[in-house]
This record gives sequence, structure tokens and C-alpha cells, in this order.
Amino acid sequence: MSWRNWLEDSPEVKVIFPSNYHANRSIQQCGDILTTIYDQNVQVHLPTDTISTALEHRTLQLVLDLLSIPRATFTGQSLSSGATGSNILGLLCGRDYAIRKAIGDAEYSVADNGYPAGITIKVLTDRHHASIEKAAAIIGIGRKNVVSLVLAQSERFVDCLERQLEQYRTSPGKVATIVTVSFGEVNTGDFTDIRGVREVCDRYGAWLHIDAAFGALACLLPEYSHLSGQIACADSLTLDAHKSFNVPYAAGIFYTRDRALLTSILAGSTIPTYLAAASQPRPEDFPEWVDTVASPLHTNLENSRRFIALPLYCALINMGRKGYTELMNRNIQFARDLAAWMLSGQGEQWYEVLNLMEGADGEKCVPLNVVLFRPRDTEDIPAIYRRSHYSSKPERASSTLIQDINRTKGMYVSPGAYALGAVRIAVSNWTTGLNDDGEDLKAVKKILRNIMLQDPRLD
Repeated sequence: MSWRNWLEDSPEVKVIFPSNYHANRSIQQCGDILTTIYDQNVQVHLPTDTISTALEHRTLQLVLDLLSIPRATFTGQSLSSGATGSNILGLLCGRDYAIRKAIGDAEYSVADNGYPAGITIKVLTDRHHASIEKAAAIIGIGRKNVVSLVLAQSERFVDCLERQLEQYRTSPGKVATIVTVSFGEVNTGDFTDIRGVREVCDRYGAWLHIDAAFGALACLLPEYSHLSGQIACADSLTLDAHKSFNVPYAAGIFYTRDRALLTSILAGSTIPTYLAAASQPRPEDFPEWVDTVASPLHTNLENSRRFIALPLYCALINMGRKGYTELMNRNIQFARDLAAWMLSGQGEQWYEVLNLMEGADGEKCVPLNVVLFRPRDTEDIPAIYRRSHYSSKPERASSTLIQDINRTKGMYVSPGAYALGAVRIAVSNWTTGLNDDGEDLKAVKKILRNIMLQDPRLD
């Protein structure tokens, strides 16, 4: 097959948005198996020897197409081992940008020269993922300089952010700032007003990194159409294909508006001779754009990694816009049906939902595909699940419930971040509720009901 068959914007590639799709994982699993069999090290751009780097470049463009983001928005792009790796890349770019702004030197490189004296970097966040703190620790910003802004009652994050940035601007020392927000907060599924944050960042010269690992594909749904352009406001952006993109693990995605900044940090001044790409003659049908592709060696943390792009490319072709929209709708509806059962159905007597919002129809529902809940503190439930049963550690009520639910082996829940403890259900598996006539939802309700009615420790 020629270059143009594989990688040009041709009918062969535009099946990325097919009219039909297969709601299973077999094609991307096949891509993952082929990745292992061929064992390509996607490191140096060698376009006359392998299409791996060009296919990766095109795959990352197709993800932007899926999200309705113009390809020119993010000129720097890479695949990583996961969202943590992508968040490290985002904070690396933000670090150099913010320090250049703070000292007034557009050419200064922390990667080359280290941190300048007298500068503190603050990472201001709205309910950040733990990987942001890990990234700050790794690149030398420091975990203690990651500040999750605490909002007063009814206060908007953007107002709190502006107040904090103004405080830094007028303080005696020089403070460089990175702002990090989640697009689909992992604990509640909530969304931040990113356009407002973008305006504040522009006024104060802060780098905006968006962690959309959990909620990026919400953009496909009419209900969230008002959010569709918000992730394009980022200076850098994290996605994670092993979540809603329905791809096996180790498939982080990273974008930045500033490719030159990214490569200045990661390329270095010396390339080992054995990694240099020798100039070779091009075949007749060789597309010119392929020569503009950067070596992953210059855009990524690892010097060696798998051909991550292949299973992602297969998933995009397999699912398409229609498939991903159906998957997101199905998972969100499953979460909302379960929350409704806890809100006004039989489950109301035992459980309370903690992450409710007002839906498009005016009814209370959960955002995205997350149900954050806890057992009620009433006489209707076993004492071991009542917060009042644990006077000094009321959060043990939820942790005990989590242990007992997971012990059934019929479903899995995790702890949720909430005062006095909570339980979190994140619905994201491609098989959940698939052509089952509601059997999966019935099974979950049955487990949650039996936990309350048939616990052997019921007093």
C-alpha cells in the first residue's frame, strides 16, 4: 500500500467517522497485538524505513478532528505512557513559559540553565488529579507549590483564581504561575468554566494546562455542546485513550500550542549519533507533510516506547464519532439511572447522592458518568454503615461499605473525595449496558440492595 493510501486525507482514512461501527474492542486489541509482534520503537522519525511516526502524527490529528478542534490549534503533540506522563509534559512547558514571563526573558531555558534565583513557581488548580502533584515533584516545582484553591460558598473558581493571581502580582517576590483545571473532574464529573479561566490567564500571563483525561469525549454530546470549544483554550492539554477512547492501557495523549517550546525542552543540544536520522531519497508518491513530523525523541519523555498509535488508530477507525457518542451516552445514562434509583427510587432509603446538578431538562442528575454517594445516617440501614456509629472516624462508614460491595465480586467501587467519606462509581467500560436489556443496571441495584437488607452483621 502506498503512502497516500495510508496517510493522506483520502477516503481510506476518512472512514474514521463511519456510518456503522462495532461496539467491541476486538479491532483495537488486534492493533495492540500487532504492536507487540512488530515491536516498533517509535523514537526517531525515519519515514523511508517505517510509517510508524507518520501514522502517529496522523492519529493525533484525527483525535483533534474527533473533538472538532482545528489541527492548527496544537502544533506540538505526542503520545505518552499515560495521563501522568502527559501532565508532566504540560507542566514542563508551563514551567519554562511562566519563568520567561516572570523574568522578562523570552529565551531563558530552565532545561538548559536550571531555575533562576529568586523565582517561585505556583501551580494553581481546581480539584486537581494526584498526578499533577507528582509532575510538580518530578520537574522540580515541588508538591507544596501546587495550590488547590478553596472556594467560599457559591464562589466561582475564576474569581478565586483572579484574586490569587493579583495577590502574587503585587507581592514582593517574583512568582511564575501555571493554572491547571480538569475537564470532567475525576471525583465528581464536574466541569470548570474554562473560557473565564482563559481570560484571566491571558491578563496575568499564566500558562493554562487542561487535564481532560476523564471528560474529553463529553464534547461529542449535544448536552455538553456549550463545552465543545473549551478544551481548545488550553496552552497544553492531556487526554487519556485508555478511558473513554476504549484503548488498552499505556496510551496517554499530549498537545501544546507551542511545539518550539516543547522541543526546546526535550530535544537538547546533542543527539547521539546512532539516533540521528540520515537523509535518504524520497519515493515519488512521498507526501511533503511527512517531512515536517518531529521525532518523538524530541517531543516525549521516553527515548524508547511502543507503537502506541496503532491501537488508538484502530480504535478511531472502529468506533468513529457515532460509536464514541453512543458509548458516552450509554455510560452517562447508566450512571444517571443509578443515581435516580438512589434519589427517588427504592435506593433512596439507603443512599444519598452527593454530586447532583440540574440537567438540561431541569431535573436533578449527575454530571458525566460518575455517581458519588454515601450511605444515609439513619436507622433504616445496618449500624456499620452509619456515620454516627463511628464517633471519631465517621468516614469509616463509607469505607466499610466500599469493602463489602467489592467483596461481592459483582461490581467495583472506589473511595470518593468528600467530607466524612464517600463512595465513587465511574461508569466507563465499553460493555456496560451493551444490548443487555437493563440487566447490568439490575445487577448493580441488586448488590446495593442486598448489602443493606441481608448483611449478616445487621443488628
